[in-house]
Amino acid sequence: MCAVFAARATLLVLALGLSGCDRAAAQGVVDGSDSALEPGRARAALALLGKDLRDAPAARVGRLRAGRGGLVCGEVDRPNRMGDYTGPRPFVADLSASFAGIVPDAPELRHPASVAQYRAMQRTLSLHAAHCAAE
Repeated sequence: MCAVFAARATLLVLALGLSGCDRAAAQGVVDGSDSALEPGRARAALALLGKDLRDAPAARVGRLRAGRGGLVCGEVDRPNRMGDYTGPRPFVADLSASFAGIVPDAPELRHPASVAQYRAMQRTLSLHAAHCAAE
């Protein structure tokens, strides 16, 4: 009986551990816009973006496109702490620099958690304006 319990407990631990191995890859492109990019670029951009998301598998990504200078642009809709989706927000991913960020809104800019977070938000804003925003 103890051996059966130990085996089940081991399987449960392994299943829980494996379920979070590739969190970023579990994000879904909801509109099929990833087909407009070169193979692998969408997956790489989602992996970068997913690193900083609280619940990456629940993120809904759409409107992916190639931005100026080879950057990847798009929108991401992610759930808040209550589990409700808050609406799509633009993002930019610079694969050559291993950087991705969601364009911050005004309250986030006014109350950054650190100087590093503020700099990352400013970098995201400038990259998005230079490479993704309509001319």
